[in-house]
Amino acid sequence: MKILQLITRQQRRGAEIFASQLSSALQSNGHEVEVLCLFDGNGDLPFEGEIKSLHADPNKRFFDWKSWKKLAEFIREFKPDIIQANASETLKFAVLSQLVLGWTNPIVYRNANQISGFLRNGLQKNWNKFLLNRVAGIASVSEASVNDLIQTFQLKSKPIRVIPIGIDSNEIDEKQKKGSNLLLPESFLIQIGGLVPEKDPLGMIPIFEKLSEDLPDLHLVLMGSGRLENEMIYNIEATDLAQRVHLIPNQQNIFPILGKAKALVMPSKIEGLPGVILEAMYCQIPVIAYGVGGIPEVLKSGETGWLIQPGDSDAFTQAILECLSLPDQARHKITKTAKKKVEEKYQIGRIAEEFEAFYKELLNL
Repeated sequence: MKILQLITRQQRRGAEIFASQLSSALQSNGHEVEVLCLFDGNGDLPFEGEIKSLHADPNKRFFDWKSWKKLAEFIREFKPDIIQANASETLKFAVLSQLVLGWTNPIVYRNANQISGFLRNGLQKNWNKFLLNRVAGIASVSEASVNDLIQTFQLKSKPIRVIPIGIDSNEIDEKQKKGSNLLLPESFLIQIGGLVPEKDPLGMIPIFEKLSEDLPDLHLVLMGSGRLENEMIYNIEATDLAQRVHLIPNQQNIFPILGKAKALVMPSKIEGLPGVILEAMYCQIPVIAYGVGGIPEVLKSGETGWLIQPGDSDAFTQAILECLSLPDQARHKITKTAKKKVEEKYQIGRIAEEFEAFYKELLNL
């Protein structure tokens, strides 16, 4: 098959990283794959081929005739059997280009989150329903995300498949061998993700504050960037923990840092199925997270990590204390089970085969 993977921009973000890994795996399976981004970026993505760009204008997100036409021309030249729109702006862009320019290649939408959590009014809901009804099928990252789609948009007749994300264990193994130039504290928790409301990094500050008396040598590292950064700095400086809470930017290689953490913490309010949880599980780093989105589908308390009722910050605090106070043997049993689960169910090669089967189903091959 000839497959076009459409991403928002060349950036180190979950949707783009996974689309790049998937593209490489599909290439290894003998398919011809192109990766095309809407907007320019310079992030290092794990795709060995050339990542091309439409050079679209970010200020023309609702009407960009020139870029829609460039996409149509790219499609007519490449002649893909399937076009996968990978989250964010790609669904809107692909559908509008198809409607206006008249190309007919089928679109698959990869739904990586719970869309209902981002809808602010009925107009947005109806607009997204219109877009989703124009695609040939939807690959959704978790059962929770599928249920959210169906309940929110009544898409019962649309082909929807649960196809989770996967990790590239060989890539992780190689990256773990490399060092980091960052000066890290001796003992720290880490939260990795955008500094945005749905990830709730602000909510992690009071949780960490509750730990300060019991664990005076523990630090908190927050890796990422986003619109909450200034508010984060203000809130951190307003506590007595300014020397123990560290904001660091996105890293091309997170694994030398993640591998030294006492635990990965994820106090998110909205999630699909975050890849960083699977990466931490593979690296045998304990995971403590609220049970939102697809997280409960991989994280089981006492078995593969610590799953907390969403919003229960006291329970989150207690889970951290329990995790860090466990005897090494008991904690290792949990992290070993977590790694085995990822190795058995969430390898990128296996996930690529699931996407391949879904494409063939939609194309009646």
